[in-house]
Amino acid sequence: MSNAYSEAAARPPVKTRPVKTRPVKTRPVKTRYDGVMLFLHWSVALLILVAFAIAQGRGLVPRGPERTALMDLHRSLGVLVLALVALRMVWRAVSPPPPMPADTAPLLLLAAKAGHLALYALMIAVPLAGVTMTQAHGHPVTFFGLFTLPTLVGENHAFGDILEKLHELFGTAIIVLAGLHAVAALVHQYVLKDGTLSRMLPWGNR
Repeated sequence: MSNAYSEAAARPPVKTRPVKTRPVKTRPVKTRYDGVMLFLHWSVALLILVAFAIAQGRGLVPRGPERTALMDLHRSLGVLVLALVALRMVWRAVSPPPPMPADTAPLLLLAAKAGHLALYALMIAVPLAGVTMTQAHGHPVTFFGLFTLPTLVGENHAFGDILEKLHELFGTAIIVLAGLHAVAALVHQYVLKDGTLSRMLPWGNR
C-alpha cells in the first residue's frame, strides 16, 4: 500500500495546455454620423434655404420668363429635397445614427425625437404641397427641365388655393423648426458641452 502511495507521489504532475479563447469582436460604438448621412443632411439643409430664399425673393423679379424660370428652379429644388429625404430615411434605417450621450436627460431625448419627426414630416409635406398646388392650378412640374413629373392631382383651382396656403404655412414652419434645431445643437455643444453638434460637422473629431 505504501509502495502505491510512493509511486503516485513520484509521478511528475500532468501538464495541461491552456485553453485558447478567441476574443469576442464587438463593433465600436458610433460617435459620429457617417459620410453619406453628413452629405444628405447638409445638402438638404442648403437646398431648403435656397428654395426658401427664392420663394421670398420672387417678388423682386418682374413677372415674365425670368420669374417663371426662377419658380421652375424653386420647384425643382423642392423635388430634389423630396428625393434626398427619401434616400436619407432609407439610409437612416440601414445605418442608424450614433446614440445621444448617455447622460442626456429623458426630456431632452423626447424633444429631440419629436423635433426630428416633425422635420422629416415637413420635408416631405412642403415639396408635395408645392407640386400638387402647381398641378391643381393647371401647370406641369418639371425637374430641371429634364422631364415632367407625373400628375398627382387634376386641375382644381379651389383645391390649389388651399394647397398654396398649406405650402406657405409648412414652408415657414420648416424654417422656424430648423432654426430651433440649430439653436438646440448650439446649446448642446457650447452650454451642455456634450459634443452633440460635433457628430454632424464634417470637420468634427473622428
